[in-house]
Amino acid sequence: MSPSAAETAAPSPRITVAFLLYNAAGEVDALLQGLVRQAHPSFPRQSDWLDAVFVDDASSDGTAEAAARALAGIDSPSHYRLVVHPRNLGLAETLNETFRLARTPFVLTCHLDCRFGSDAYVASMLALIEAHPRAGAITGQPELPPGTRLPFAEKLNVVANLMDIFPSDPGKQLVPVGFAEGRCDVFRVAALREAGLYDTQLRVSGEDQVLAAKLREKGYEVYQAPRLVYHLSVSAEQDSVGKILRHQRLFGRTTPYIVLAVPGSLDGLVSRSAGANRNRRALLRATQLAASAVYALVPLSLLAGWPVWAWAGPLGLVAVARGALFARHARAVRFSAGERVAFVLLQPLLDLTYTAGILEGFVRLARAGRSAPID
Repeated sequence: MSPSAAETAAPSPRITVAFLLYNAAGEVDALLQGLVRQAHPSFPRQSDWLDAVFVDDASSDGTAEAAARALAGIDSPSHYRLVVHPRNLGLAETLNETFRLARTPFVLTCHLDCRFGSDAYVASMLALIEAHPRAGAITGQPELPPGTRLPFAEKLNVVANLMDIFPSDPGKQLVPVGFAEGRCDVFRVAALREAGLYDTQLRVSGEDQVLAAKLREKGYEVYQAPRLVYHLSVSAEQDSVGKILRHQRLFGRTTPYIVLAVPGSLDGLVSRSAGANRNRRALLRATQLAASAVYALVPLSLLAGWPVWAWAGPLGLVAVARGALFARHARAVRFSAGERVAFVLLQPLLDLTYTAGILEGFVRLARAGRSAPID
């Protein structure tokens, strides 16, 4: 008896791995090497369970050409695609395009500064989200790359932004988390479409927090898998102090919109379900605003002849709170003595830049409401 058409039909891929590229010419080879090694225990051929797409968002450094060469170097597998944007769409709209065109029920997004922690990373993420039907998104557990000496700018980024490099509960398979940043995370496409995809008013920052609020509103959950590790690489977007300062201002600009214009978004930042590190990060932002207020108080106190403790006392409290928040991350990145001094001296600049962004965000929201893109 000959097998039926259904029995002989090729398996249909279940997940798309989407690499989001912008000025990433130097990262393409490493991303592709990590992808090629991904394997599934139930499928001998990768094409039976996985699709992949490399999306270049109108880079100016030859990323598209580098990606084309890299794919040609492995004989351009039919289940790998390259999409090149003629103009820059921004992260949120690029993600939306990816989810609209997805031919699989799940998509795992991967930023240029992330590397899979194992050759089973994608298959493990797929198994987790298939086993939890109310999971709208599952984020992996970022870690610093083992055995790599980080440059100062990367250390500054990790500590000053309290990057989520420590698992909150490594004994559990999944834990609730405020939002999935999309760095190396899997999404249920049907849930995202139901939630309306990403808010394109936020082109490159904060879009993940808004999406998480919309997913929760639709009855879905956002989780973190503490035992599924991916490694943070050095990102070209944050490889200098100047770029980190620009990101601080951007974080500030998007915050008023996220908190005031999007119902439910505050739960992803400060709540029991947000996760310990998200709550710590919210406290850090509060100390940045408090510190900026104290900085403004210093010249006023000197001009008015007030006693030194009028500003030194509040500044000391902020410094103690900040030191407690930074301590674990600072130990992890291993600042040298000189780097530690530079980190401390940069704090006022980081604080004032973030606060300036916050003020700008409030002005934008008051003038344009939800109509003006924030980038």
